[in-house]
Amino acid sequence: MCDNLLCHKDALDLLGLTMLIYNIDKEIIFDPSSNKEGFISSINHREVLDNIAMSDMRKGALLDILDSSPNAELLEYISDADTDLQTAVTISHAHKRINIIFRGSESMSDWYYDLSFFKRQMHDDIYVHSGFYNQLTINGNDEKITEVVKKALEEFPDYSIYTCGHSLGGALCTLYGFVLSEQITNIVNVVSFASPRVGNSGWKEAFDKKDNLTHIRFTNRNDIVTAFPMILYNHVGQNIRLEETKCTMLFDYSYSWWDYSLFKCTSVGDHSCDLYYTRLLKNKY
Repeated sequence: MCDNLLCHKDALDLLGLTMLIYNIDKEIIFDPSSNKEGFISSINHREVLDNIAMSDMRKGALLDILDSSPNAELLEYISDADTDLQTAVTISHAHKRINIIFRGSESMSDWYYDLSFFKRQMHDDIYVHSGFYNQLTINGNDEKITEVVKKALEEFPDYSIYTCGHSLGGALCTLYGFVLSEQITNIVNVVSFASPRVGNSGWKEAFDKKDNLTHIRFTNRNDIVTAFPMILYNHVGQNIRLEETKCTMLFDYSYSWWDYSLFKCTSVGDHSCDLYYTRLLKNKY
């Protein structure tokens, strides 16, 4: 890490992991019941990449991850058939980092939870998007993830914790980061890409007050998903806006509701995970 801000290379690594999780059980097949090496370690042999049908960009991202995290391990892969929640908990000994990666929208089930705009109460005056909350908590998924994280911290107490995701995964990692920060004293670092809004003003206030919770939120300039839900929902965290030729850091909420409204964010193409990687790779901050 660089001071209190996520290093550019670390951001690329985490975005690469969010890209990789989209390919699990598609281009990359592994059986989590037989071993825990399939997520990263089993593709450590570069000739394997030649037989994987994915874009050159994603192959490049994978190679970057392998170079920077040669001894990374998969601790757990949680796949919930009822909600289609897909979450990987990995550990990078090179970075002394525990990563919790949430997959974004892929199935009709995912879109059902995306579009469940009604709020539900977490506690007190904190209300969050019911679809995101239900997908995270149904069948005790959040508890399963936390159990893995706590077990890893028992063995590696000095490792940092990062939760990341793109799109729906960005919303889930933001919500889970808050949940986890209430159960451990370690600092929880949230890194989201293309995330929609998650909760109300009470949620935003509670999130901001957390001493052991940070959030860097990457957004493509005109990404339409970042404008939703529009009414009575709030973004949290420090925003790094990605554009074609630059990255702009917007600290301390130095952006307005207008900046992330449908009047400004109109592009479906800007939501692409690959475009996020392209712009972040091209423009350092």
